[in-house]
Amino acid sequence: MLNLLLITSLSTQGVTDSPVNLAQVSHTREIKNSLTRLSPIAIRLRMQNLPDWTTDGESLFYTRTFADFVKAIDFVNNLVEPAEQLGHHPDIAISYNQVSIELTTHDAQGLTELDFQLATKISQL
Repeated sequence: MLNLLLITSLSTQGVTDSPVNLAQVSHTREIKNSLTRLSPIAIRLRMQNLPDWTTDGESLFYTRTFADFVKAIDFVNNLVEPAEQLGHHPDIAISYNQVSIELTTHDAQGLTELDFQLATKISQL
């Protein structure tokens, strides 16, 4: 019944010219949800899972210090893949052996689920 409702909903939006791909519709909905700006309460709850990160309510901040410049660059190189997989790219500053990262979703003008997903992946590196 959900599929029928979804197809009916799509057809009322003029999407009847081609077959409905329910997987694509679901993926599109997931992307839209991950780009919805989070409330302050939702941000506080998610921050509990990121003890090494800080926030000002608009962005997430993370700084890690390494033994030397090469190790800092290795870390940056390793975070490229998860950022590309999520299609979300951090602002990165490198100062010799220290890497600072800032995450925010510019389109949402604040923090979204996507920021927290990438922060979690970066924390695991």
